[in-house]
Amino acid sequence: MKTLIWSFFAYFLGSIPTAYFFSRFIFRFDIRKKGTGNVGTFNFLRVTSSKGLSLLVLIIDVLKGYLALQISAFYLPEDYYVFPAIAVILGHVFPIWLKGKGGRGLATLAGVFLFIQPTAVGIWCLIFGLIYFATKRYIIAAMFALLLVNFFICFNWGFEIFLISSSTSTLVMLKYFPRIKDEIIKKQK
Repeated sequence: MKTLIWSFFAYFLGSIPTAYFFSRFIFRFDIRKKGTGNVGTFNFLRVTSSKGLSLLVLIIDVLKGYLALQISAFYLPEDYYVFPAIAVILGHVFPIWLKGKGGRGLATLAGVFLFIQPTAVGIWCLIFGLIYFATKRYIIAAMFALLLVNFFICFNWGFEIFLISSSTSTLVMLKYFPRIKDEIIKKQK
């Protein structure tokens, strides 16, 4: 029962649509109708050109992932962290407040990683930076970095941490899949 309660808490925390609220209340438009239509940091930056507010959106979305697990950790044993971790990502990607049309979950996933293994976030950023420098393709760099950091986690930090990282990463990758396909098609042209 505790697991269910804290998973619902994590879902609702994750479902707070930061970029939507900022665009609605500060800029007076619906971010879902501009740019890519995505309710996330990069679309918010693209549409508003506000680096400061975009950084704030990013920090809040990262904090959602981190806090969902940090608070759940007071009430759940480590073996059960995977449930609120999945729930917070689902909340961000499919928020109840926006009829299931949320962001792609990368920032919130970074918050989950920050809680389960902070070193993984640094490794992820380093791999992302190297791949992005070589390819200049954000989506490809982000997804390859995510795959590689999960392999690293698997061999260095044990099954429980890998279970959390791989299950949450899979949700984010599924959300990114249409964009990955577009990037590959674009590269072939």
